[in-house]
Amino acid sequence: MYSSDLFEEIHPLVSQLESHKIYSFIDSYERLQFFMERHVFAVFDFMSLAKSLQMAFAPSTQIWLPPQNSKLARFMNEIILCEESDKVPGHSAMSHFEMYCMAMDEVGANSQRAIDFVEGIKKWGLEEALLKSTLPISSIKFMTSTFNTVNFGQSWEIAASFCFGREKAIPGMFKKFIEKMGVSNAEAPMFFTYLNRHIEVDGDSHGPLAIEMLEELCGHQPHKWQQAKIAAVDSLNARIQFWDEVNEEIKDAESFSFRRPGRSEKIDSMLN
Repeated sequence: MYSSDLFEEIHPLVSQLESHKIYSFIDSYERLQFFMERHVFAVFDFMSLAKSLQMAFAPSTQIWLPPQNSKLARFMNEIILCEESDKVPGHSAMSHFEMYCMAMDEVGANSQRAIDFVEGIKKWGLEEALLKSTLPISSIKFMTSTFNTVNFGQSWEIAASFCFGREKAIPGMFKKFIEKMGVSNAEAPMFFTYLNRHIEVDGDSHGPLAIEMLEELCGHQPHKWQQAKIAAVDSLNARIQFWDEVNEEIKDAESFSFRRPGRSEKIDSMLN
């Protein structure tokens, strides 16, 4: 099995993800706010996948040694440069997480819970921050899947999750958002900047290089390709489940609000 065989095997899941109902379901400011307050945690946990791979190809040590594969070291360093300190027109350099939080503020979504969660990790570590948080269940489940891969996966399993669950999947997902989402560029310019930026870099350069990275890690070893396939399938299923649960959480919140005229402060906080 090689990358082309793997992609052929997971293609039904990729198609299922790209045709998910959530893209057309986000048709109002309220639903966009609700969605972003959950999706921001997928923006956050992506960096741990990327950092794990940077450590494999471009490790940071006090005594420098030449990387084993300079092309892939450059690739991972470029991804980190872009994700941690991208140039955003009209703004100073910022991470994509910060860009996303700014986009949330722009449309009236509450970014503070995500910012507080990151601060909690600095204070207590990831596990305790999760225990002390009041994050949406959908976001906790998705991050748990990601960090299980980061903490327990082999490098080729992390690379498969990174490649097929993120870099190769994101352009198709985000194009669907732009095509079907019922909120315009004029209404949410920073969010559209974020979406278009990932369509551009992931589709044009990062996606192909991510495949090359996976091929470098798996080589001609069938057991590694099999493990990579399982990781790719798991990452795509996790994203599909994430979208399913966010969709249902929106419906549940709207149903609860509809049944109780005069929304309570609790429901307002859920939707905003």
